Amino acid sequence: SHCPPQGAGSLFHIRLAGGSTPCPYLSPRDPHPLCHPAVDRALRLSGAGGPPHVKLTVEWDLSTKERLFGDIREEVVQDAESVRLQAQAHQQQSCSLEECFQLYTKEEQLAPDDAWRCPHCKVPQQGMVKLSLWTLPDILIIHLKRFRQVAARRHKLSTLVQFPLRGLDMAPHMAPWGPGSWGHQQPPPRHPPSSPHDSLYDLYAVCYHHGGMNGGHYTGEWGHRECRERGGGWY
Repeated sequence: SHCPPQGAGSLFHIRLAGGSTPCPYLSPRDPHPLCHPAVDRALRLSGAGGPPHVKLTVEWDLSTKERLFGDIREEVVQDAESVRLQAQAHQQQSCSLEECFQLYTKEEQLAPDDAWRCPHCKVPQQGMVKLSLWTLPDILIIHLKRFRQVAARRHKLSTLVQFPLRGLDMAPHMAPWGPGSWGHQQPPPRHPPSSPHDSLYDLYAVCYHHGGMNGGHYTGEWGHRECRERGGGWY
């Protein structure tokens, strides 16, 4: 049988979510509402996935909620002009996909806190680190990082990234084939390219995100191969 919430005229009611208790509402008249057999039963049934816990749902009186908070579903907090200008200062208008790869794979020096301990001299060294690709997949998926941390806030980057429709060459970003490139370590296996075209990619599809950091939606474009070769056929 259903047990109605107790405490008529209260601003809200607290309901114990889940479980099989016949009266899931906690009494507002109880000075220690969590010291209740229903809460103990829910703790025993919480199962795996972390420490024992219970889930509580706050059910507001609708008239009280509207009077205190209004319609918060349409609430949009606008950034101050200084915050907007600061975000624009950190964002360029456009760049190429090749520039993105160059920045991603450029050589960098380790910070003092990340120093590498040399096995010969046993002294931490601020060595150089560089990211390179060892193998290439048949289908290459590129995920662009579209946010930047500015002070305590994160902003979405709307920089236009230009990329070729055909012939994206990934060979300049591959690790060298030389036997000494891995030092004394055994490199992972990989097959040498059978032709120079193995590192070339044609654009097949694009996924777009519309919106900001707090929400939005996705759309996509896909091109049929035969239609793409004729300069059209994007859907």
